[in-house]
Amino acid sequence: MAEKKYIGLDIGSVSLKVVLINDKKEVLEEHYVRAQGQPLEATLEVLNGVYSRTPREQIKGMACTGSGGKLLSEIFGIYFVNEVVAQSKGTATYYPEVRSIIEIGGQDSKLMLLEYDKSIGQIRVADFAMNTMCAAGTGSFLDQQATRIGVSIEDEFGKSPPASIKEAAARIEKITKI
Repeated sequence: MAEKKYIGLDIGSVSLKVVLINDKKEVLEEHYVRAQGQPLEATLEVLNGVYSRTPREQIKGMACTGSGGKLLSEIFGIYFVNEVVAQSKGTATYYPEVRSIIEIGGQDSKLMLLEYDKSIGQIRVADFAMNTMCAAGTGSFLDQQATRIGVSIEDEFGKSPPASIKEAAARIEKITKI
């Protein structure tokens, strides 16, 4: 019997993230693609690649999140998951020791605080905060500044993540210097 597989999509304002997992929640494929203002086209391109390597009958479920996720969920007829729920569940599954998440998106930034809830036997969101008015703390702003000074966000953060908050702050400071 063929292994069951599942696809998760995060369609943001700047980029698209796609993951293919199996029943054991093992990551089989992961993709990060800049949407270039064309999230539907970028999604179709990545999904076509995934489907070229994985027979459609093996895909047993698909869900999406992100600022473009709601629209794409309606177009594709797939399940939509709120970003805070998706990020907290994913973190609790793969990194159960983590108790705080800082997410810098293209349009907003979020801080989520997690805690173990004995009454339900699971990690849950204890609190969260989100900026909604200021673009200076978003990924889009950082991306623009990095481009301006010739620094690759992918190389600076994606391939070798910072080992500490202090190192992350130093890298961000480098990008945002005027």
